Amino acid sequence: MKKLILVTAVVAAFAFPAGAFAGTFTGVVVGKSGSNLAIASKSGTVRTVQTRVHPRIGTRVQVNGAAVRVLGLAHRARIHAVVVTRAGGRTLVAAGRSLLAIRFSGRRLSSLAGSGPSTGAVVNTTVGIGNGQLTQQSMQVVGQTGSVTVQAQVTAVAPGSITVLVNGQPFSISLPAGIQLPASLVGQFVTLNLKLAQAENAEEEDNDDQGEDQDDDHGDHGDHGDG
Repeated sequence: MKKLILVTAVVAAFAFPAGAFAGTFTGVVVGKSGSNLAIASKSGTVRTVQTRVHPRIGTRVQVNGAAVRVLGLAHRARIHAVVVTRAGGRTLVAAGRSLLAIRFSGRRLSSLAGSGPSTGAVVNTTVGIGNGQLTQQSMQVVGQTGSVTVQAQVTAVAPGSITVLVNGQPFSISLPAGIQLPASLVGQFVTLNLKLAQAENAEEEDNDDQGEDQDDDHGDHGDHGDG
């Protein structure tokens, strides 16, 4: 199975002010964490911005300096990301310093089991969007990396692990041997430097995927998105 190891954890404000990005860009909201939005542009580049607007995942928006304006809804998006791990019928990826969970479509589970991109793969993926979830439609490997930096909210700290939220779902990350993080991190947003390691035995990772066979056919419906 794949494993990822938390190299360092630094308490951070987890703020990517919209004004930090020059000019104006449009994109689709593919992730949310507190007041921060992960927005995927037409090219697949993901930017994480801070805003007081709280659109749902799948909303098409325009960012201009510190202003975020809702334009409509999208049913698809393209995302350039790094694969962190695959578990529970989902691929966890890092994009624009945000963590995103992309689920496998029910009809593809059997073909994807054990054959998807490995931890550390740099990918271009197209996702369908519906009910606040991202569903994989295609994924192409375009590179490889051994580490990635993300930011997330901590929900629990335990001996040997830390749990963070990914689109409202908890995800556990292993800590290096001998490292114990303080319980005071719970509820805070932190910067995580992850070392992406692949264990020798890359066997089945999707034994619990059977419950994921839900209807994921959201269609294009005149796709308003940038994907």
